[in-house]
Amino acid sequence: MAKVFIFGSKKVISDLQPKLKKLEEEIKCIEKMENKVEAIIRLFQVISPLQDAGGFEKEIAALRKKGRRKRKEQVEALENLQVHVRRAGRGGINRSKEGEEVTPDNVYLGDVYGLFTKTARFWLSQKENMKKELRPEISENEKSPISNWYLINDYLCDNFVSSHTSGILKQIKVLTAA
Repeated sequence: MAKVFIFGSKKVISDLQPKLKKLEEEIKCIEKMENKVEAIIRLFQVISPLQDAGGFEKEIAALRKKGRRKRKEQVEALENLQVHVRRAGRGGINRSKEGEEVTPDNVYLGDVYGLFTKTARFWLSQKENMKKELRPEISENEKSPISNWYLINDYLCDNFVSSHTSGILKQIKVLTAA
């Protein structure tokens, strides 16, 4: 059987496939997690090492260097992935340092509807109490007030996780179809 050699931009995309497949598997698992506080921690654990390694900058630069218009869609998909890496990596909520393991102790959540910012470990340890702390003043339905747990888990974490997981999977789909 003859070896097939892939050159140029096709090689960049081809070489990227195992990295994308692994990322896709991780993101799909995160997407299915019910506890969104745990999901946000896991998202940071997946994205932060990727951010530390430069994300997709090398591939973006290589594809731009090739200068093919046909690859514009793939370059845009990689650039969009890079934005997710930057926004769902270290900094802001995820206060771990480069190379440091992301744990519930260096992820900070809060600053929503008067809830103070505390570590994810604090919110996880207070889950049952927070489910009982109802907030009728911010609920649309007085008969079904939302809880402080809902504000942290669903309002804050689920929105963050969902926006990144769906965005990442969308871009991976573009790149794996290439």
